[in-house]
Amino acid sequence: MIQRIQSLYLLVVAVLIAFIGIYPFAEILKTSDLSLYTLGVKGLLPDDGTFTEPLFTVTPVIVLASVSLVLALVAIFLYKKRMLQIRLCVFNIVLLVGLQGLMYYYITAATGTIEGESSFGVVFIFPLVSAILSFLALRAIAKDEALVRSLDRLR
Repeated sequence: MIQRIQSLYLLVVAVLIAFIGIYPFAEILKTSDLSLYTLGVKGLLPDDGTFTEPLFTVTPVIVLASVSLVLALVAIFLYKKRMLQIRLCVFNIVLLVGLQGLMYYYITAATGTIEGESSFGVVFIFPLVSAILSFLALRAIAKDEALVRSLDRLR
């Protein structure tokens, strides 16, 4: 049910995680010849427009982002099973924090590989923002569960 606030939070989480697959999360400037490289889900690629084999791939980032995206979408449609929704949100928060750390690791590894300077893209903070939104969704789901349990007590 999209009219609930937690569903909107989870939908925004899914959209933000989908943006990770579209946009690069870092740009690295190689200091020796001033060439620019981008790091995204396709890997570390030169930014000169020629498509070559990536210097290294970021497969774990793709896997974590995909699992997190699927969890957010599944949690939206489990609105009748609030306790399962809460567990999925907690697991998604853990995955998103891990995704943030993994993205940072790959950026620092890529910077060390080509001996350059990195600049983070705005997409880099999306897992952290998504974790915060997942926490807000978790709180709203818990409030709904508490309300339903209090109404069951009155019957």
